[in-house]
Amino acid sequence: MNSTAKTPSQLADELRGAAQDAAESTRTYAKNAVDATGQKVRQLRGEVEPTVEQIASRVQQAVQRGLEAASKTTSRAQERFGEAATVTTRYIADQPVRSVLIAAAAGAAITALIVLASRRSGDDY
Repeated sequence: MNSTAKTPSQLADELRGAAQDAAESTRTYAKNAVDATGQKVRQLRGEVEPTVEQIASRVQQAVQRGLEAASKTTSRAQERFGEAATVTTRYIADQPVRSVLIAAAAGAAITALIVLASRRSGDDY
């Protein structure tokens, strides 16, 4: 037999060693890939979190400004309604007969509109 020829046992040992080396290389590559991915995720999170916080802060400020504007508008409307009620009350006290005639005319106009509307809706059928 040739002295350079390897026995099946030696070949199996070499294959086993090569397989172990390949498995170790694969593990190292996978570990490095996972570590790099983790670093990238941490980097992206570090970049994104401040942006999300800024957006949330801006939205919160906009909502606060909207609430303040709504509150001011409500206060103004309440003041105007109060003023209108005062003026109306004063007018009624100063001109009671004229106030009753205006109220009667308004009631008649509203009644006429309702009657016309009900007749038109009855014609639609």
